Amino acid sequence: MVARLVAAASLIPFAFALQDSHPVVAWSSHKSDILDLLPSSVAQSKSVFDSIFSHEDICSQDAVVLVEQSGLHASDLRNLDSSSSLAKTLSSAPSSREFPYVFSNTADSFAHTAESLSTRCGSRYVSLGLGQEGGSLEGGVKHVVSITMPHLEGFASHRKEAMVELESYLANELESIKSLFSKHLVVFSGCPAPAHLSARQMPELDAHAFVAPNSTVLTEGGILKRYQLLTPALITTLVISFGVILPIILLGVSALASIQSPLSTDVPKGFDAQQKKTQ
Repeated sequence: MVARLVAAASLIPFAFALQDSHPVVAWSSHKSDILDLLPSSVAQSKSVFDSIFSHEDICSQDAVVLVEQSGLHASDLRNLDSSSSLAKTLSSAPSSREFPYVFSNTADSFAHTAESLSTRCGSRYVSLGLGQEGGSLEGGVKHVVSITMPHLEGFASHRKEAMVELESYLANELESIKSLFSKHLVVFSGCPAPAHLSARQMPELDAHAFVAPNSTVLTEGGILKRYQLLTPALITTLVISFGVILPIILLGVSALASIQSPLSTDVPKGFDAQQKKTQ
């Protein structure tokens, strides 16, 4: 019993640790070794980004798009409808990869990474974001585009509603990029909220601000659907159910079964069975 409780308790930190992870999804408009040669699973964001942005072919792209959203969880992408623009884009992309639970181990923001990449590749750097003025895109010139999405927070119902609106905004931006750059690669990553900023200080989402075995193939049904069973909430529920509640129930049943009725088992004081038989 004690061993079960200890084992269950040891899994709880793991379940909550997943809540601090974020997804990374990437796709390209063409067949790309940059994505196809990535490992099937990764634990740290730096290893993913280093593999992508240090690849020898990265500067051959007409446009490299880096999308970053703090507070984004795997469940936020998973809950997008399979008919959403982002899900369909991933599904039809010649090369795509999905990493649902990645831990951030780099202090560099995507904006900083994008600027460094544009300098290395000699590309034009453009920063975009909801409600902010950014540089305009120019066809015929290589670009590195950084898109900063609003911080995502709140409960499941609010997050799902917010993601629908945010996905619509992102789809519009990506469609503009697609129309200008036939050869492009997109990396969409979540990230932790900056430690020096509280949730109140982060850019807030305003609904009125919107207008309108090989993981290279998106699983049918939407983004990250293959990982639907592996969620922090479900792991925590299973740990509590099988590691804590179930043993307590079994212990209670066992205790009740061991209780014997005094009327049926207690022998009256002074009672002699042999004497009773001879009478």
